[in-house]
Amino acid sequence: MFWNNGITRRNDTRLFILAMAMLSAMILPSFPIHPSLPNIRLDELLLFGVFGLNILLFAAKGFRFSPEEKEQLLKRKQEHKGILLIFVLLVFSYAISNIYGVIIKGAGYYGLRDVMELVTFCKYYLAVTLALSIDLRTEEFDFLGKAFLGGLAFLIFFGWGQHFNVLNMNTWLSPYFDQQHWQLLLVGNPARVQGTFDNPNFFGIFTVMTLAYLTVRYYFGEDHGKFPVLLFILIGFVIKLEFLTISRTALVGIGLLFLILSIWAFSYHRHNKKVLVKIAALFVLTAVLFLTASADFFYRLQEGLDFSNSTSFQGHLERWGKAIGSIWDSPVFGWGTQKYVMTTLVDNEYALYARRYGFFGLAIYLSFFLLPFILGIRNLLAKIAVFGRGLAFSQPMQFMAAYAAVLPSIFVFNIMAGIFYNLQLMTFFAICMGLAYNSFAEQRGINDTSLRPLSSLSKVV
Repeated sequence: MFWNNGITRRNDTRLFILAMAMLSAMILPSFPIHPSLPNIRLDELLLFGVFGLNILLFAAKGFRFSPEEKEQLLKRKQEHKGILLIFVLLVFSYAISNIYGVIIKGAGYYGLRDVMELVTFCKYYLAVTLALSIDLRTEEFDFLGKAFLGGLAFLIFFGWGQHFNVLNMNTWLSPYFDQQHWQLLLVGNPARVQGTFDNPNFFGIFTVMTLAYLTVRYYFGEDHGKFPVLLFILIGFVIKLEFLTISRTALVGIGLLFLILSIWAFSYHRHNKKVLVKIAALFVLTAVLFLTASADFFYRLQEGLDFSNSTSFQGHLERWGKAIGSIWDSPVFGWGTQKYVMTTLVDNEYALYARRYGFFGLAIYLSFFLLPFILGIRNLLAKIAVFGRGLAFSQPMQFMAAYAAVLPSIFVFNIMAGIFYNLQLMTFFAICMGLAYNSFAEQRGINDTSLRPLSSLSKVV
């Protein structure tokens, strides 16, 4: 892990780079560099550029860490070993499957587009480890929280601007963010808001990720005995933003997220009256926003439930069937990436990954998501066992809880789409994953201030 040396040896610099990468993943479009190459993003330039400079500077020092840098590495050693193991296994699975598919099975061929898969793995590794490398104290949490809220405010205004086509922005501004699907904002049936993402469904699941953290703060943070009105209003805006995307899978994700967190809060706070008020208020808010949604929203919901006539559902079934047939022809190691001869349009990330890397690769893919989930649950249960229930979560514990709560919704989303191969969305989620890993390390160094006396629950940063 080369983040704690070179130009990012200072914690403030690493924090700034992380905030810029996060904001880039939230609000900036990709841009083309060559017709034969995929578009590139600012967060990719930041991550690879800074990391490359750090390696050069490390080489100039004779490949030696200073005593201070060694101490920083030791603090994160346990988490980094787990992350490194997962990514080594991802690369190993990639290599085995491509050798097996192209050379042994003699299917297709291997080219530059297939190499870019490795670049994708490296990018996620850099995002996760950058978030892990930062010493997150109160000031760092505040800075990162304010950066995130600034990006979220932009997305809320931008999303509503697309919905109402303010200043005719959908003809001159929205196309910069998505050259392929921006027409959905004007002539879609129905028209759907997609924010800065290249698909309304990806914007929809981004709102679910956002709601995970906001709702954890709502239920488990400190509020000093007061109802968190501003946080409650912000949650309402984000829910409404998802409704504007008319993403049915993200809607299911919100329902699952709220169910998990509400049951958890009800149990954790020992059926406290204040938490009952919060659960009821969140239910009423969601119900009001749902019942006052547009006719287009309900049309799309109804169309999706009519499985026999839904063109979307029938299309999913057709693509799943083709992918499953390929999987059973090579179930263990798959066929390799095969980007030149096999379609990437599968509409099920598990099927796509299993077709490429077999069930061996799929197991590693699932471990990539599940490892921080398991560690987070284990850490949370350990702290609760020591201090009991009913106390407010610290910031590190909130990151753990948010990741654990949102992962089931992500897994549901991956049935109909998938986040791993969306470089914008997965970069943001990789940062969330890295912050969860960071929280495990922070908890080992915190002397039991991680659970604090609760007046009740949380307030906005």
